[in-house]
Amino acid sequence: MTAWPLARALSPLPEESLPGLLLRLAYRTERSPARIARLCGLIHRQNRLPGEYLFSLPADRIRPTERSPARIARLCGLIHRQNRLPGEYLFSLPADRIRPFASAARLNAQEANALTLSPFAAVYPPLASARTDGSRNTTAVRKSWAASMFSRYCAACLSGDGSPVQTLYGGPWKLRWHLPVSYACLTHRTLLSHTCPNCGGTPNRPTNTERQGLITHRTTTGLHPAQCRRLLPDGHGAPAAPCAARLDHDRRAEPLSEADMALMFALQHRIDQHLMPVRSDADAGHVGSDPSFFPDLIIAAHLIRLSWPDSAPYTTSTSMADLIDGHVSSAVTPRRTPEPARRTPTVWDAPEVPAECAAVLLAADNLLGREERDDAGMTERVRPLAASAFSRHPANTGAALRRMHVSPSMARALLGRAQGFYRAGGHRHARQSLPSRESCFQIGHVPALLPQEWLSAHFGDLLSHWTHLTDWRMRHLRRVATLKLAEMSGGGTWPDCAKALDIPWNTAQQSLTVIRQELNSRELWPEFERSVESVAIHMDQHTDRVHYGRRRELLSTWQIPADDWTELCCGLPRFRQGATSPSRDTATVLIWTQVTQGDHLHSPSLGAMRESSCSTEGLVGSINQLRTPVNRKGSKRELLLRIDTYSHLLAAACDRTAASLQAGSPPPQSGEFAARGCRTKGSPSHYFSSGEFLPPRRRR
Repeated sequence: MTAWPLARALSPLPEESLPGLLLRLAYRTERSPARIARLCGLIHRQNRLPGEYLFSLPADRIRPTERSPARIARLCGLIHRQNRLPGEYLFSLPADRIRPFASAARLNAQEANALTLSPFAAVYPPLASARTDGSRNTTAVRKSWAASMFSRYCAACLSGDGSPVQTLYGGPWKLRWHLPVSYACLTHRTLLSHTCPNCGGTPNRPTNTERQGLITHRTTTGLHPAQCRRLLPDGHGAPAAPCAARLDHDRRAEPLSEADMALMFALQHRIDQHLMPVRSDADAGHVGSDPSFFPDLIIAAHLIRLSWPDSAPYTTSTSMADLIDGHVSSAVTPRRTPEPARRTPTVWDAPEVPAECAAVLLAADNLLGREERDDAGMTERVRPLAASAFSRHPANTGAALRRMHVSPSMARALLGRAQGFYRAGGHRHARQSLPSRESCFQIGHVPALLPQEWLSAHFGDLLSHWTHLTDWRMRHLRRVATLKLAEMSGGGTWPDCAKALDIPWNTAQQSLTVIRQELNSRELWPEFERSVESVAIHMDQHTDRVHYGRRRELLSTWQIPADDWTELCCGLPRFRQGATSPSRDTATVLIWTQVTQGDHLHSPSLGAMRESSCSTEGLVGSINQLRTPVNRKGSKRELLLRIDTYSHLLAAACDRTAASLQAGSPPPQSGEFAARGCRTKGSPSHYFSSGEFLPPRRRR
């Protein structure tokens, strides 16, 4: 499409929007904005079959005929050509429209794109995720706080800066006025306006449709860019005429105190700093480079409204609380007789009234902790309001809030918790995998069962209040403690943590059921969390952590070699060849259990037997026989001591192999599992097939 340059053009003003430039061009050329948009290649024809014809046909459209559906609709006069100036051009211009528009308006492509909100998308995340096209309305855009099709305005800015051009055609309609987070003009130290002082209408808001155009009543001519374009019906049957009131003459008194206004202006200044585009890599560290600033602020604003009046303590004054209360009341309680030109607001929409928006955002900033943004304190403040909001509103409220890419501390605060763990049900979102605390250790450093020495060192106070403590309950406690450590370091719900630790889902569920019953009956959950936190602090402070995940990976298919098993049994009386007698498989499971600190019932050997439908009764009985305290004597005790020594050497070999793999060394070959050439006094000269040497043979 070719567009001829306009005979009289205008240079864009700083921060001017596309509709603002079209209004100034139309006023200068004494044409309608629709005509200017057509000359610039922005208006295109559409054949439209209106959906409202389902309810009733206009009298001038009733005409019988019969043809194909599309042809019938056209011949019947139901389809009419529509010259549409799409509202989505405010967000970005299509590639096939940039060149004609830039040519007609005598601009370059960069200047044309600067008239849209696209430059803000890099620093204002809601804009980047907004989806607007010809087949979608702007409801989702309003709910996500991306932008508003109507524009707030500063009367002093619209009146111009005194230059000849701005004296004749007015000042700029600024792009940032379309952003919900812009509520004040710092240049003139005043709150923005959003309605006409004469008719009370909102600039550029259509009356009966969600598919907004870029300019309302675009075919009306002769209006100054700063005049209200809303049509007012004449009570005597005459055609509706524009309101035509001058918005740049609007000088309204601010109803708030100087202290409240100062706080609003300070927050607006910080918001404007974050709206500054990043022009180069050197600017990447400036104040506006925090990607979670706006998502956190918007989520906090939602929580302020959804939990009101529980969030009232975060307001700065009674006037601010009254503004939020009025906004929440209008958003939650539908209007019984809504005005034709106004829609009923919802709890998700950004407040339209600038003073109400400022009050909500200021309370949200207080909830977040203002400039310091302390993560721990923010989580403590946000979590009660989140729980209140979720309990009062539909179940998908939490899921809707978690879809935004907020900061880790905000994401943790929004996640539901039940008895110390993230909830396993509900909306499965990637943010649920966030760790529940800032930890130095990783989930790979967590064993499947808490080591006995850790339990003794950190759970003494808890165990002192626990009566009838059996080995069975002790194992459940050790397993639940590791699930909590996995949540702290790797995040996710308890099924996610169980999967990461190679714990069967049903086993983890059973352990949680048993421990919850025990702790709830004695009100020991706080003590349990303190004990686990003590373990986490211990793991944070020690840098020589064992990577149990790598050990489990290396031993997933390992079995003690037959020669090594023979050496372990050398010199010991022959065991009975019964079903529960120690065997090579018994030693494999016991060694795996000690090296990985796992549950012997979940060892790879037993897992392989279950998959092949083989009975595990004999092997489990053999393991239990060796581990029973009354049987730890004689040759069985000696065998357990040798297995323990063997396990320590194999664990060291696993750790050295893991370190070499992390350093980029090639994986060891058969016979070279650990440090090759390592020998000790009394050890055999050969290596077993996995690569590690046998422990020293004990003398009797």
